[in-house]
Amino acid sequence: MIAGVGIDIVSVERIAKAMRRERFLERLLTPTERSEIKEAEWVAGRWAAKEAVIKALGRPVSFQVIEVTTGALGAPVASLSDSPGLRVHVSISHERGTAVAMAVIERPNL
Repeated sequence: MIAGVGIDIVSVERIAKAMRRERFLERLLTPTERSEIKEAEWVAGRWAAKEAVIKALGRPVSFQVIEVTTGALGAPVASLSDSPGLRVHVSISHERGTAVAMAVIERPNL
């Protein structure tokens, strides 16, 4: 059963500026995600994905609770460390200096 849907869009330039701040990446990304960092566009996609997940959850959570990694086929794979029973589906896209992501939270039928 779908429990929530969220979407977010962010400017890659805004994230590039934020990346200059000392602790920004530490606050946003888990250690596993930080090992995958590529460029500002990639980080902006992760920001948008995490914001979309928070919106889909309908409650505030730390960025560290949400992990978005790259799956074997290159698609983003999301998980929640505080809600292992929920499935999280995410999609990330980039266009002309923006990153957008959509998240769907699925609750297994009980």
